Amino acid sequence: LSRRAAVVLRIGCGSSSGRAEVVREPTLALGFVKKGGEGLWPGLLDVTEDQIADHSKLPIRKNRVKQPKLGPSSSPKESRMAQAPPPRPPGQAYFEKKGEVHELRQLLRGAAQDRDQQKKRDAIKKVIAYMTLGIDVSPLFSEMVMASATTDLVQKKMVYLYLVNYAESNSDLAILAVNTLQKDCRDDDPMIRGLALRSLCSLSLANMVEYLQPAVQRALEDNNGYVRKTAVIGAVKLYYISQSTVTETDILPTLKRLINDNDSHVVSNAISALEEVLLNEGGLQPSKEMVTNLLNRINTFSEWGQCAVLRLLTKYACDEGEMFDVMNILDGLLKQSSSAVVMSITKVFVDLTSTRPELQFEVLQRLKGPLLTLMAAANPELAYTVLVHIQALCTRGQRVVEVFSADFKQFFCRYNEPSYIKQVKIDILTMIADVNSAETVVLELSEYVTDVDAEISRKAIRAIGKIAVQVPPTVEMIVGSLTNLLELDIDYVCTEAAVVMKDLVRKYPHQFERASAAVERCMKIVTEAEGKCAALWIIGEYGLLIEDAPYLLEPMIDGFLEEPSGPVRLEMLTAAVKLFYCRPPEVQSMLGRLFEKAISESNHPDVRDRALLYYRLLQCSPEEARRVICAPKEVVEEFHEEMDADSRDRIFDEFNSLSTVYKQPAAKFIQAGVPTVPVTKMAPPPLSEEDAGLIAQAEQEAAARRVQAPAVNGSTSVQQEFLLPGFDSPATHAAESTDLLGDSSGSPFSSAPARPAPVSSGAADLLGMDDLLGGDSLATPTPAPAPAPFSLAMDASMEGNTFQGRWAQLPQQPLLNWPMRPVGSTPPATTAAVEQVVRQAGIFVIASGNIPPGTAMKFFFYARQAMGPAETVPGQPVWFLLELIMAPGANCQLTLKAENAAVASMEQFLAHLKKSLSGYLAA
Repeated sequence: LSRRAAVVLRIGCGSSSGRAEVVREPTLALGFVKKGGEGLWPGLLDVTEDQIADHSKLPIRKNRVKQPKLGPSSSPKESRMAQAPPPRPPGQAYFEKKGEVHELRQLLRGAAQDRDQQKKRDAIKKVIAYMTLGIDVSPLFSEMVMASATTDLVQKKMVYLYLVNYAESNSDLAILAVNTLQKDCRDDDPMIRGLALRSLCSLSLANMVEYLQPAVQRALEDNNGYVRKTAVIGAVKLYYISQSTVTETDILPTLKRLINDNDSHVVSNAISALEEVLLNEGGLQPSKEMVTNLLNRINTFSEWGQCAVLRLLTKYACDEGEMFDVMNILDGLLKQSSSAVVMSITKVFVDLTSTRPELQFEVLQRLKGPLLTLMAAANPELAYTVLVHIQALCTRGQRVVEVFSADFKQFFCRYNEPSYIKQVKIDILTMIADVNSAETVVLELSEYVTDVDAEISRKAIRAIGKIAVQVPPTVEMIVGSLTNLLELDIDYVCTEAAVVMKDLVRKYPHQFERASAAVERCMKIVTEAEGKCAALWIIGEYGLLIEDAPYLLEPMIDGFLEEPSGPVRLEMLTAAVKLFYCRPPEVQSMLGRLFEKAISESNHPDVRDRALLYYRLLQCSPEEARRVICAPKEVVEEFHEEMDADSRDRIFDEFNSLSTVYKQPAAKFIQAGVPTVPVTKMAPPPLSEEDAGLIAQAEQEAAARRVQAPAVNGSTSVQQEFLLPGFDSPATHAAESTDLLGDSSGSPFSSAPARPAPVSSGAADLLGMDDLLGGDSLATPTPAPAPAPFSLAMDASMEGNTFQGRWAQLPQQPLLNWPMRPVGSTPPATTAAVEQVVRQAGIFVIASGNIPPGTAMKFFFYARQAMGPAETVPGQPVWFLLELIMAPGANCQLTLKAENAAVASMEQFLAHLKKSLSGYLAA
């Protein structure tokens, strides 16, 4: 080492920063010495501990350290590398001597000896800072207990904070602070009394109960409101340490008396405390006097106190007169900026008017303004909370939706809003869209499709589809919008558009023609499994009307084994078989290749099983396979909702709680056994006889509207072109409507079980039941009356405009598909020939034509019943409107709409039509 100076790396053991410092000091300051042949190590000289803390007191050696001689075969470098330094002392002992804790202990002791209050405050502040950073300063517990004996309020607060934090880990030493805390509980300063009581109750030690109970009891009757308020919370802490100490002493009656205290802070704390203490008994039960007193002074409470009062109010059962008084008093609180108060009042108002729809509509009109104001808050978390509660309100029925539907633009998304807010706003827009606002809402949602967040884009497309289901007049515009979205060439956009379009075609089959142009684009762009399944379903159902359907499916069949998704393979099998029945010459070869791959080469068990099922069905009987695979489907009136009505009701009963935010009942996310104050629904006042009668009448009218709703939802748009009102699935219903269990009646309208055949008195008793029942005891039932004769009027006539108007208004019956005879075995398959055949049966054509590019023909017929079952409206004629698509060699698709016709009339008309077309239909 150099005689002048050396760079010494000093580890900051005694430094508060704990960082390594490079210090340039004289070489002889620390005296680098040779340790008996064990290498070089910076050995500290024999100095005291205080001298170590102050490096200026280290002695300076005046003589150089004598270097030992090295052997002839070793060099100094080899000696240093071969020898290891001696082990350090154990970690705990090391830091006890030269760590932060040691430094803090010296600071606390020095401040106590000097009696310097500022120095003592700084030392305590440094201890709290270290504790906040997560450094364990619990070894200083005894020094901090001694520091609590001070008159400085700031020091007391910090010391009490330390004691509460480390009391549980130092329970034996915590008892040392009891005397100081008890003494401070009797101090003249109410701030010190409250602070000491709060700290004493926060120790949470079972051996402290004998000290806590007298202190809490005395503080509950203190003259100062701050002390009483602190004592109420202390009583709850004492309750969780020892329940009997609270419930079996004077503490509980004192808490109940504090409900009428002059200090509003004490009252709000007492309400919250009693709710927890009396949780096993259902919480605090309010009386009329208590509610009256609290409501009269509710303006004096803080916002948290008002929430406590309003939560207690939900347990009170009031009469009709009190209901209006309560709402008038609470109406003034809606001007507050506190979202908690506004949401609590909303819950009270909605619960009180739950049995009075008209009054609830007026109440929600009053609540709409404050809710929309809070929704526009700058805080996104607050805005989200208000939005999910508005969403919960919108699930309560159409009347609630009407409240917010006029302000639908308030729920348009801003570009800089978080994604979770955009998602809720999109859901609300979907719910409140009506005939007047649907077009504007759809245009707005179309803008969200290009959002940078893919999930928002997907949700916007799904919302557009839901609006089409809710508002039928918008379906044409929405199908056009979805078709335009496919031009974006974005994978996830095309996937969602294909899925939504599939759902729309299931509900509105007549819209397929507008959607068919998008199928080819979907097949080229979509790569996600869900989108592929949707496109394959459309090809399978509408393959007859898609010109290139087999050639769109063939590339996917060739890459069948490379397809990783099992659902796509299954849908591909079903689509190929359905398409085979529509266009057998084009599909036969590729279907054979598909079966070979699925059965012989596929390792997916479900795919192989389905392929074997289809193959064996086709081997056994192609007609039976048609009945199974191409079974008829009814038009979808309503899609399954994500949440059932029972779950929505349970969540709405817990309005203004986390259940609304999580969209789950409290039992789903609160751990069992954890004591929680339940959210209660306020009981509405009983109805008078007059109000009950009015509400019953309104419910009957609503039920009548619901019965008529399917007809409205199932109707087509009046604005559609007459000659092409839409194509329906030919393969979906590519079989007779025949019961698989043996009922071959073919009726799509009858859902009741068949009446058992009458038992003949002369029939043989195959089971020998005759003797057991006492001979011929089975009475022959009365035979059912013969059906009324059915015939069609041969002089029926209808104008084209009349037909178009009725077709748009009448509900559509379940679609039917009848298989046709092979080509060559039927009479001439031309539009004129078919018209002539059905005209002889009393069925007249209004329009007809060929469907390019094949030989399929499309007809629109009408007929009027002359004789048959009674009409639904006496005195009015029975009309049948019919759309017929005939594909020779494939099938005949039938869409029937009837006016004023009973179910029996429609069944007999279908039988009459089938008989007239028997030359074209398969047996």
